[in-house]
Amino acid sequence: MTEDVVELAGRLAEDVLYANAAAVDTGRRDLGRNLDVLARHGFYGSMLPPEAGGLGVDAGTAPQLAEVLAAGCLSTTLTLGQHLGISGTVAAKGSPELRRRWLRGLADGRIRSGAAFTGAMPGPPRLTVRETSAGYRLEGTAPWVSGWGMVHVLGTAARDAEDNIVWFLVDAEESATLRVQPHRMLAADATNTVTVEFTGHPVPADRLVTVSTRAEHAEGEPFLHRLNGALALGVARRCVRLLDDDPAWAAELDSCRADLDAMKDLEVARARAAEFAVRAATACVVHGGSSAVLADSAPQRLLREAGLLLVFASRPGIREELMHRFEH
Repeated sequence: MTEDVVELAGRLAEDVLYANAAAVDTGRRDLGRNLDVLARHGFYGSMLPPEAGGLGVDAGTAPQLAEVLAAGCLSTTLTLGQHLGISGTVAAKGSPELRRRWLRGLADGRIRSGAAFTGAMPGPPRLTVRETSAGYRLEGTAPWVSGWGMVHVLGTAARDAEDNIVWFLVDAEESATLRVQPHRMLAADATNTVTVEFTGHPVPADRLVTVSTRAEHAEGEPFLHRLNGALALGVARRCVRLLDDDPAWAAELDSCRADLDAMKDLEVARARAAEFAVRAATACVVHGGSSAVLADSAPQRLLREAGLLLVFASRPGIREELMHRFEH
């Protein structure tokens, strides 16, 4: 089953995502059209079990799926990825009533989610929650939320007074207590990424998904590192294709993937993959010649995307390893 899903993803990545990547990047095609195609083929529920309406992709196959889709269109893959995290949390940890109300719509893409996971990040909390008689109130900032205007809810993580991580489904609608500030980004600007500011924002009690300790959340960090590393591999994968599948470039791509698959020293492995994507994209620009700098050319877009992925979902260890590589 999962092999069929990856094969289907490969066809859609070529025939829809990559075929329209330049148009999405330059604003001539609405990113939502790509997302609609993925929804029709079940990819909004790709990591959910079949009994929940999903495709049942397992944790071992998920990075391969992300890499294949990112080789088609990074903007599409980033936006879809924001949805998959909270839908999986709803499926695994939500109450029976929450699952009954939300899961089928999340699985088939009728309900689409962005991610405001600030409270789950290491370090002091930037988004906090307090309980009230009517539910909860959120206070603080989620600085990088993609898919604004294309999503219906935000999978939101905030810290409570005991430093636990509290997960909610919050309506993705501006109000007096929820304001957004759009970003203009180096790449993947079609994701409509914004900063969300919560000012005592009310959340009904029935939107609570689950509560976890920071230690419990940290147990899933290796898998998240592996998934995020797949995005860089996806960009690099497309670059290798444009470099005529040169054996040396292809071998390095395989080596970077093997490092990530080993699930050891993942920050080093992620840094290596990100640095390789930049080199491969730079080579694509050179290989493509002067036409590679045109606004709708793939090489310049891939170079910008590789630059973005140097800092996407980064951690201090990744940054230090990247600086070491660039300095030497």
